[in-house]
Formats: sequence, C-alpha cells, structure tokens
Amino acid sequence: MTLSVIIPNWNGKHLLKACLSSLKNQTLKNFEVMVVDNGSKDGSLEYLKENFPEVRLIELEKNYGFAKAVNEGIKTARSKYLILLNNDTEADKNYLKFLVEAARMHPEAGFIAAKMLNFQRRNIIDSAGDAVDIVGHSYNIGLGKKDGPEFNKEGYVFLATAGGSLFKREVFDKVGLFDEDYGTYMEDIDLCLRAQIQGFKGWYTPYAVLYHMRKATSSKIIAKSEYWHFRNMTQNIIKDYPNALFWRDFNWLKILMVNINTVWYMIKKGLIWQAFLAETYILLNLPKLLQKRSKIQKSKVVSDDYIIQNIRPKKITFWGLKK
Repeated sequence: MTLSVIIPNWNGKHLLKACLSSLKNQTLKNFEVMVVDNGSKDGSLEYLKENFPEVRLIELEKNYGFAKAVNEGIKTARSKYLILLNNDTEADKNYLKFLVEAARMHPEAGFIAAKMLNFQRRNIIDSAGDAVDIVGHSYNIGLGKKDGPEFNKEGYVFLATAGGSLFKREVFDKVGLFDEDYGTYMEDIDLCLRAQIQGFKGWYTPYAVLYHMRKATSSKIIAKSEYWHFRNMTQNIIKDYPNALFWRDFNWLKILMVNINTVWYMIKKGLIWQAFLAETYILLNLPKLLQKRSKIQKSKVVSDDYIIQNIRPKKITFWGLKK
C-alpha cells in the first residue's frame, strides 16, 4: 500500500459524504482510507459502517482532539505516504495522484502542501501552504485571495496544514508524532517546524486541489478554539524557535507585547477564563516545555539563520496593537 488517507472525525456525519465520495472518484486507486472517530454522538459511526464499509474505522471512546486522533491513524496506517485530511473537504479527482507524484519527485521534501480552495467560492484561495511569524501567529498563505498565476507555481514552502497535506512516514519515524499536549490547533505548525529543524523541506504543488469548508467544526466551539490557538502558539515559540531569534530586532519584546495584547483582546471578547487558563497552562508546564525545547534544539541539523529567514518578521506598532 503506497498511500493512507487519515481523516479525524468528531460529530461530522453531515460532512463525511462529500469527503469520502470524492475519495472514491480519485484517479489514483491504490490507497486506503481511515477514519479516526473522536467519540462522536451524532451517528457518524453507524453512517460510516452502512455507507462506506470499505473505510478502516478507528473508534476512540471520547474526543481526545486532533493530535491524538491522527497519531492513532499514523500508528495504524500501512503506507509510506500519509495524507492527513479534514472531514470538511472535497478532493479534486487528481488530488491524491499529484500529491504522490510530488512526493516521489522531491525526496528532500518531508511534506507536500496542496492548493486548498474555498468550498463555496471555488476561485478563492484557502491555503497555498502555511507560514508563521516571529510572535507565533500562523497563516494560510493566500487566504481570501483570488486564485491566479501566483498560486500556480510549484516551490518550497516552510509549513503545511495537517488538514489536507501529504506527510512521508520517514518524517514521523525521525521527528516523532504530533505532540498530543496540543490537543487541537497549531500541532501541525509544531510538527513542520520540528521537521525543518531536522532537515526536511516542504513542497507546494498547485496541481493537487482540495476544497475546504473553513471552520466547519471549530465554529461550534469558538471559546475553546481561542484558548487552544493562544496556548499552542506560545508552546510553539517556547519549543521550536532558535535562541538567536529572540535577540534579533527586540523580538523577545515583540513576543511579550503580543502576548499581553492577546490577553487583553480575549478579555474584551468575554473570554477572560480562556485567557487565564492559557497563561496558567504555560506557567505550570514551563519545565516540561523547556525539556521538550532542549531535545528539539539538540536535534537541529540546519542553521539558526535558515529557520529565522523562514519565520516571517512582525512589525509592531501602537496602532496595530490597539486594532
């Protein structure tokens, strides 16, 4: 088996038909589909067993979050190429074919990002690879822009989403699995940063096209999503950013200012408890995070300059913080 498609699911019965039907129509045929269910209560399991009996189903007893779900799929999968796919997607018929072709053509690349388009407005970019800045904010490249020539060029990309990209088995063998302490969100940024630190590249292919219903699941749990985003971007900074980055251009001060400003932003949105919990989690787990940092930084085979050059700068202004 060359390829395994791993789909985490939590109460996504209404999303599965479009996603799984599009996989049935792929021009590439030699692959398996695995759904890892996070304790769904909406009839997802019964729907899958009745309508898609060919799908390998891993049933978890409760919602452990994204990281553990995909890890269970990765450990069970039988392939050297693993596609991690959100359930709120629909794949173009050549999606798998072009991801595998790119993986074979670029042995230096540990992960391959696809062109993701908005599900409802299919000429609008959802993601053409991912990026992260020096204060920990992550970005979907091209988000909201009209699809065009600038997104039709293949090339290296620093990060890729775990919601629709191919990852090679060797990445997980060398770098490790997703950090389950993240639960949900930003765990793919962490994994790609760890992979880059250990010498793997990322590649973007515009020929593999995926349509994405943005925030189809997270919109149900907005408060938790804000908590996870804030907490986990701070984990990424502590674990993965090289020492030299903090001392350049007063980046340590920018990180501190944005952290304080994010707390204020969450308070204004009525998320006082979520802001408190996020900061408390970091403080209580700081020794553990520093241990992880030590291990990650010792595994580095690339220069600090390489990592810093690929982490986007951030200009901090008073009016920007106020906004």
